[in-house]
Amino acid sequence: MRARRVSPLVGAAAAARLLLTFGDYDRRLTLDAAEALRLAPLVEAWWRRGASNAEVRAAVTWGAPRSVRSAYDHIEARLAGGRPAAVRPDGPVSGRPPRGGSSVRLQGATGRR
Repeated sequence: MRARRVSPLVGAAAAARLLLTFGDYDRRLTLDAAEALRLAPLVEAWWRRGASNAEVRAAVTWGAPRSVRSAYDHIEARLAGGRPAAVRPDGPVSGRPPRGGSSVRLQGATGRR
């Protein structure tokens, strides 16, 4: 049986679709189609390392600063700077995405900061 080759455009389109959903989670992270296609190779690099869509989404959306001047710049920085850890067959090396900010929860503390 011959292995099927997948066009690089199929992977880029799937990555762009994922990137376009970030605005659904946080309106400040809304991209247009051209921006999503330019960032798609960064998502594909995460996938090649074994990251799931949820892990990519968490790396970008979790702990976003209060003020995001450019969705494109924020997403690019998170995907390029927060390279995915190697993923083992039994799960990721680190089970938690990187924390953003310096929020600390004290024992007995209530409310949100």
